[in-house]
Amino acid sequence: MSEQLSSSECLALLVGCLCHDLDHRGTNNEFQMKTDSPLQKLYGTSTMEQHHFNCAVTILNSEGNNIFAHLQSQEYRKVMKLLKHAILATDLSNYIRQRDKFSNAVETKSLDTSLSENRAMLRSMLMTASDLSGITKPWDIQKRVVHLVTSEFFHQGDIERDQLHVQPKQMMDRNYILQLPKLQVNFFQFMGIPVYKVLSDYNSLLSPFLEGAKSNKETWFEMNAEIEKGHVHPDIEPVLHPVRQEEIP
Repeated sequence: MSEQLSSSECLALLVGCLCHDLDHRGTNNEFQMKTDSPLQKLYGTSTMEQHHFNCAVTILNSEGNNIFAHLQSQEYRKVMKLLKHAILATDLSNYIRQRDKFSNAVETKSLDTSLSENRAMLRSMLMTASDLSGITKPWDIQKRVVHLVTSEFFHQGDIERDQLHVQPKQMMDRNYILQLPKLQVNFFQFMGIPVYKVLSDYNSLLSPFLEGAKSNKETWFEMNAEIEKGHVHPDIEPVLHPVRQEEIP
């Protein structure tokens, strides 16, 4: 990608990948809105992503951590602006808004990266690919990631049901745990795989990520088929019993 993106853009992306979930609270933007949380009042839209960026700025400005200290003031402002854009791009609502436009540009070979708007779209897609990369990993890692994420989702769902007295979405409701493989298949199909497909179409060097996602989707599909038959594969048993928040050391 160094041929399409400048060194400043690449630097911002690398730091963004490291910092895009700093001080994550275990709940999503929708939850911040439902609870009218202090973070929601402070940031408004893309609540958690703006918080992650500000946490990154705090760290970068602390003693011994300013890895941008060597940059001239103009370049520093540019990189920080790029870093904010990178982290805010991990809000999936931003990804959804840009996905079709980016896909069409790649399909019609009209993605002119001399245009800043197109480079911004490319950077956004790369950040989404980084954010969702757990779905591309070998199965043992993918299974562990889903275990942890599902535990987090169910903790939010418990709060919504028990404290806010609202019905959580299925993916956040532990009462629908046997739907997990099916929900994973849907997530892969409609959210995850499309970003790796379009990026691999744009640059074939990225195709291993697409293949990894397809392989994991197939595994989830097979496990859902087993569950529909009344069977639970031993490999998925731990995933079907996510830990509660109070059980986390």
